[in-house]
Amino acid sequence: MRQLGILAMAVLLTAATDLDAPMQSVDGPRAAVDQLFLGMHMGSESIVREVLAPDVRFAVLSDEGAIQAQSLDGWVRAVGASQGAWDEQIYDVDVRVDGTVASVWAPYTFYLAGRLSHCGVNSIELLRGADGWKITQVSDSRRSEGCPDPLARP
Repeated sequence: MRQLGILAMAVLLTAATDLDAPMQSVDGPRAAVDQLFLGMHMGSESIVREVLAPDVRFAVLSDEGAIQAQSLDGWVRAVGASQGAWDEQIYDVDVRVDGTVASVWAPYTFYLAGRLSHCGVNSIELLRGADGWKITQVSDSRRSEGCPDPLARP
């Protein structure tokens, strides 16, 4: 009877596991997202451009609730013009991967020239092509009240 229970458990575990599925590492998508925020903090157009797809879309809701998109070149130029004044701290990052597609959900707090500016959540979509993981979409929410301060020292 005990052997039958062990056999049944083995069958259930095998059925619940797809042995042919490739490893779904979150390292590549997370590294691309981390590089994006490092480049923003450094004010480096070249660092951020390395991880962005050529037709990446940046979307946010305006104060009036309209969806606004910013062009790749416009956004990258803004990063360069910031001269390192942007510091977006992400935390509690959730990365989901299925083969060549990934989604990153990351709450953030944004500092402008060292002062807390706003916070929200980033929803970042990535695809893995021949040249690695590239960010194809960045959407974020923004609010200025009730923001956590991950850089605050106790």
